[in-house]
Amino acid sequence: MFVACGSHGRALCSPLLLIGRRSLFSTTCCPSAAASAYPRYLDKSILQAHGPVAEKLVATGIWQRHGSKTVKKHLSAGSTADKTRVNIVSDKLCDDVLSYIGPSLKRHRGCDILDIYPGAGAWSSKLHQFLQPRSHVLLEPDAELYRPFLQPLLDQPGTSLVPKSGIIWRELNSVLTPEFFPHQAIPDDVNAPNDTLLVTANIAFHPKRRFLSFDSIASLILHQFVDAIRTGGLFQRYGLVRMLVWTRTDDKLGFIPRNIQRRRRQAIENDLACEWVDEVCGGEAASSHRFVREDAINYASLVSTIKKMQRAKLELPAGREPEGFKKAAKAKKRVPLPGQNAPTFKRPYHDVLAGLRAADVEQGGLAEDSADLRTMTVYQWRANSDVKKSERLLYHSKHLDYIIQLLESGKATPQKIAAAELEWETEMREIPHSLLDEFITYKDNLNAFRRTPPLLQWDRRNYEPMTVQAEEFFPNVHCSLLDIQPRAPHPLMRQTGPGSNRAADMFDVILGSLMHQIAQPLGPALDSLWPGASDYILPRWTSVHDLSRGGFAQNLRYAEPVSRLLDARQFEQLLELWMEWPFRPEFHELVGRTQDEPTEKYDDGPVSEV
Repeated sequence: MFVACGSHGRALCSPLLLIGRRSLFSTTCCPSAAASAYPRYLDKSILQAHGPVAEKLVATGIWQRHGSKTVKKHLSAGSTADKTRVNIVSDKLCDDVLSYIGPSLKRHRGCDILDIYPGAGAWSSKLHQFLQPRSHVLLEPDAELYRPFLQPLLDQPGTSLVPKSGIIWRELNSVLTPEFFPHQAIPDDVNAPNDTLLVTANIAFHPKRRFLSFDSIASLILHQFVDAIRTGGLFQRYGLVRMLVWTRTDDKLGFIPRNIQRRRRQAIENDLACEWVDEVCGGEAASSHRFVREDAINYASLVSTIKKMQRAKLELPAGREPEGFKKAAKAKKRVPLPGQNAPTFKRPYHDVLAGLRAADVEQGGLAEDSADLRTMTVYQWRANSDVKKSERLLYHSKHLDYIIQLLESGKATPQKIAAAELEWETEMREIPHSLLDEFITYKDNLNAFRRTPPLLQWDRRNYEPMTVQAEEFFPNVHCSLLDIQPRAPHPLMRQTGPGSNRAADMFDVILGSLMHQIAQPLGPALDSLWPGASDYILPRWTSVHDLSRGGFAQNLRYAEPVSRLLDARQFEQLLELWMEWPFRPEFHELVGRTQDEPTEKYDDGPVSEV
């Protein structure tokens, strides 16, 4: 479906995308409207050409100031081209990626490749060379601009360039036919992996644009790709199809969260539909964010990954090792596990304070009444306060651990357990609200990591992402490669639309409501969906109460299960119980009760600060 654009009567160039029951489209359209959607030119600091591919891109004039001779020379080829596209321009980066994950890609050799937004084609050519596919279909809306770049690849047998957009679903579906993919057929079992088809896409855009509840168009497309697994839509109609997706590094922060604060709806949907979501490479600096978790958890996660790589005899390509990885790989000293010592958190002020302390020593003392001395004094006070706060976090955490141990032992008397629980709840009521919020975040991160397997996909990774440099892309923006392997969804997750029991549709509403307040206890959250829901579901929700599998103590205030701590199996059992509930509402009744709630965000912005 297209929407006419003003007096020009031209169709929108950007995608009309379907999200559940909503239809969305972005604002980029014909040239007259594009002027307001795109910057007229980008900052020169990110338009530095490194290598022959980047130099050829610069020569097109697409990213330069309007009115220059260079732009006029190439006006016919690129005047309507998308100027927010970011291209991979480093052959070495592509070679390093393929050498790193090549063993897992060998099962796709001789497959069909669906290539969305190949652009300048550096990655597409290297992937083609490695896999030697029987067919390689490139969907490139700016075909005339990029054809000279892609021509060597197009000269290969079985390769074709289709001047359509792979992120306009009508155009994508028009290519998913026997004409373009004669070897593909819709299988009887759509839950079976299909290694004969591989999808790759480059959805890195700069500058990125927010879209409704999504942080960027790339976040929206990633959501659609994962949602297609559950519905069996798009290319997932051919079975479970692996995806290799390039995106800006900051677009994956909420897609592969590194702490519990960022585990929101999209990350949960990934767990429900994907066997793994791995970051193959990315920029270290671009992965930082205001949300942090305990340093000991991050280090333990890294050490666990290093051990997995050692067992698999997997090594990072030379020069691609993150700094933390290099230090941890050389370390001999055993570090205590998370939750054993007072937690520390990496804060920006730590580096400033360290620099001021060094200057204080070198100068024999900072000048009195100087700004540096005042700053050092304030930061030193904050550091001391953080130490005391961390000691309290550890104390309350160990108290909770003690209660869990009593419950798991099966030997403690009810009176002993009740006394420990009463003491715990009394302590929680007496601590300041700000500290309570911090403690909840700390214990939730600890719970997520201690589980077997860990709750976060990031902590389950089998290898550490390679580092990239901004100069390996044009414009010079850090990008990441995401490796997404689908898994068979729960049967109820496929029940959608008229003619079904609408289980999947109801789950969409339930998940959106639960994730609106990600730290709210599940009892009140379920009752806000429909009165009486918690009375039926909570006593029967065995996976939530199983302490050995990441469950939670029953009726222990301030340690109740919350939606952001539920794993895929716990969410699946929630849906099973909801569908068994004799008094569950009809789908339209559930929608009517929840339709006035704010939309749950898919981006990395805060829904709750804890």
